[in-house]
Amino acid sequence: MKYLYIIVGLIAVNLLASTYYFRLDLTQEKRFTLADVTQEYLEELDSAVFVRLYLDGELNPGFTRLQRSTNEMLDEMRAYTRVPFMKTTLDPHEYSKAEFEAFNEKLADYNMAGVPVFETKEDGQKTRTVVYPYAMVQVGSKSTIVNLLENIPGLSGEENLNKSVENLEYKLIDAIHRLMMKDKPRVAFIEGQGELDEIDVVDVADALSEYFAVDRGMINGDVTILDPYKVVIIAKPTEKFTEADKYVLDQYLMRGGKILWFLDAVSMTLDTLRTQPQTIGLYGDYNIEDQLFVYGFRVNPVVVEDMSCARIPVSVAPEGQKSQIVPMPWRFAPLFSANMRSAITKNISLVRGDFSSSIDTVGAVDGLEMRRTPLLRTSAYTREHRTPVMATLMTIHDQPVQADFNKQHLPIAVLAEGEFKSAFTHRPIPSAVRNSQKYQKADKSEKTSMIVVGDGDIIRNDVRFRNSGEPQITPLGYDEISRQTFGNKDFVVNAVQYLADEDGLMNLRNRTFTLRLLDKAKISEGTTMLKIMAIGIPILFVVIVGLLIYFYRRRAYSRKIA
Repeated sequence: MKYLYIIVGLIAVNLLASTYYFRLDLTQEKRFTLADVTQEYLEELDSAVFVRLYLDGELNPGFTRLQRSTNEMLDEMRAYTRVPFMKTTLDPHEYSKAEFEAFNEKLADYNMAGVPVFETKEDGQKTRTVVYPYAMVQVGSKSTIVNLLENIPGLSGEENLNKSVENLEYKLIDAIHRLMMKDKPRVAFIEGQGELDEIDVVDVADALSEYFAVDRGMINGDVTILDPYKVVIIAKPTEKFTEADKYVLDQYLMRGGKILWFLDAVSMTLDTLRTQPQTIGLYGDYNIEDQLFVYGFRVNPVVVEDMSCARIPVSVAPEGQKSQIVPMPWRFAPLFSANMRSAITKNISLVRGDFSSSIDTVGAVDGLEMRRTPLLRTSAYTREHRTPVMATLMTIHDQPVQADFNKQHLPIAVLAEGEFKSAFTHRPIPSAVRNSQKYQKADKSEKTSMIVVGDGDIIRNDVRFRNSGEPQITPLGYDEISRQTFGNKDFVVNAVQYLADEDGLMNLRNRTFTLRLLDKAKISEGTTMLKIMAIGIPILFVVIVGLLIYFYRRRAYSRKIA
């Protein structure tokens, strides 16, 4: 009868387990628990998902952990879907030569390649292996490749792998979301005020096209023209806004629209120094400052000089001698650090600026809820030059005095979320506005958000041979001197995604796992003892258990025989 109860209990437990899914996650960061927004999204999937993981083969412990975490994440996702969710793991090194070439061509389409890993073994032998930390996600006939590995300059390999594990949930669900989209939301680059040309933002527009339908056009005072767009981008205007266009932008914001501003408060470019010994920066009046002030922003008429900066090629040969080009620090090209607590800027590289201006947040309006978050900021050694600003390449040879750089962590990009007051409160509708009768003028916005960046060049990619038949586009953020890619493109794409995000998927980027590293010094000092303990203790445990069982059986059965 006792066994019958056990069998019935097991059947009941299995029936309950097949009906109700649950897991106990005892980790402090809940690293094995999917976010609520992920669970809800997976439960609503209506198409089968197929994932092929290429992270396989001979992997070191760090990449083995990433592989295991990816498999665990995919298994967890599969538990919440009602449609087929399949995964396979393949080692590209086992491909035939033709298959391997086709695989590499597909990676090249996504600007990806095998990652070389250099290691030194205990005997001093150095090894080089190539790993492929990628996953191909396929939904129906559409597919994309996901780069599972974060590679943030300045972080150790262990820290980068930990960041990679943190971002797994977001990267996988983002890929599925992109493939499942039937109609892409629309974003627009505004024209008409001397903004950057299409070719100047073609690289970031191409990156945005994976998520959005990207348009360009003029406002022309039409209050309805921005209705189809989730986000509008204003990229480095150089001419004044008309009152009619300002009103259209204002009422678009009041109706819940999102705006991303890239503004140069000082008109100044490095191109001038290619032909002249110096350049002068003057205040750029774009007739938008009063409107931004009402929204809570002031882009200061200053140029930031920072000891943390990029390099530019400069000839250091004395006059009359053959030119000798050397990369030199250019303090007017600051490298901005990112706010690691924001979903927009977490885990992105330094962002390069060019004649940037700091931003002040001005007082909040009574009765309005607003939260402002700095996204990019200067280093701890910064100074500001007020207009008019004079810059010359001769200052490159001067040794900077640290005491002169007495400002620190100046905000360059700021996110504002909440309610905004209309800049046209107690003001008449401009006469040039068209279709003004379509909407009643609002003095207070719905809950919405905007981002203001005090540098118009953060979004601009370099263009070579502009006047030739085939101009060459340099990827946004790529530095030809150091041959590294700064985080400009990631910043812009994340900013637009965050502003347009209605499901909260971008908040998955804020997951944080504490990296608990072993003490390498203690490990190196006691390696032999650790190995003896790791091998000997399990064997000793098996021997002790075996002896206990032997003596127990001998004692039990010897009594029965007696």
